[in-house]
Amino acid sequence: MKTEHIAKTRMLARIVYASVLAFMLTGCVGTPERNSVPAELTNQAGIPGVSEARFWGDEWPTFSHEIFNTYTDAEFLRDFPATYNQPHNYLAISGGGANGAFGAGLFAGWTASGTRPEFSMVTGVSTGALTAPFVFLGSDYDDVLKQVYTTTSTKDIAEKRNLISALFSDSMADSAPLRALIGRYITIDIIEAIAREHRRGRRLFIGTVNLDAGRSVIWSIGAIAASDYPRKLALIHDVLQASAAIPVAFPPVVIPVEINGKSYDEMHVDGGTGSQVFVYPAQIDWPEITSKLKVKVSQRSMSSEIHFWMLTIVA
Repeated sequence: MKTEHIAKTRMLARIVYASVLAFMLTGCVGTPERNSVPAELTNQAGIPGVSEARFWGDEWPTFSHEIFNTYTDAEFLRDFPATYNQPHNYLAISGGGANGAFGAGLFAGWTASGTRPEFSMVTGVSTGALTAPFVFLGSDYDDVLKQVYTTTSTKDIAEKRNLISALFSDSMADSAPLRALIGRYITIDIIEAIAREHRRGRRLFIGTVNLDAGRSVIWSIGAIAASDYPRKLALIHDVLQASAAIPVAFPPVVIPVEINGKSYDEMHVDGGTGSQVFVYPAQIDWPEITSKLKVKVSQRSMSSEIHFWMLTIVA
């Protein structure tokens, strides 16, 4: 009789355990509270007052298309003094996790060699998104970049959740430490410096993936920095955090947007899930852009001085 009671107790325990496990796995995963953009309005969502804030990673942005079709030489010289009739150097930085520290060393060495150019455009995804702002600003920020990667440990990036917490949450780790790290280094002074370079015609682009739409998004950090948008510092922090938000490992980042004055939100994650590295959307007619900007011609080769650099960090 005692053996039968023990067997029944064990069976009941298994049933309860299985039921709890099934409950946790089939719909009790925590997600941020949402006011998501209706699917039919996806293309209308934007950052109020900042039309150039972002564009789809697979389309030529309308504002850019208009500029390069309507601007006069005088207007190009006025708005793009750093890139009009100048050599062009484009740098694309990939993801790579903690190995981003190697990138910091590479840029310091490049500076020391005396051959590092001023980049006309810098793009980044994942850990490359955290590197890109400092590389964009130039060699004066090599020490800051080195500090970011050599004084940061895992606990400064994420706090691992236990199994039960992870099952009830939206990721295996809490990325609040990463958000704090971004806030510590991407300050209002950094934003103002990025804005100054944007006004010279240089560009800093960061990639994320809009989970709701299932499409890559390219954010113009300089356009946001140079705008009057009251949340611009928080928005840039959102974008950098989202670009490094590896799905499942880190929680997605909910970014506020507007449509006709009404507030909504979008869920963004690691740009590397869409593309591990990017330079510009495939739909863009880059030869037309460089022709309009009258990229400086090399006297030796009599061809435009355009150089592409790609830093691929292997995780």
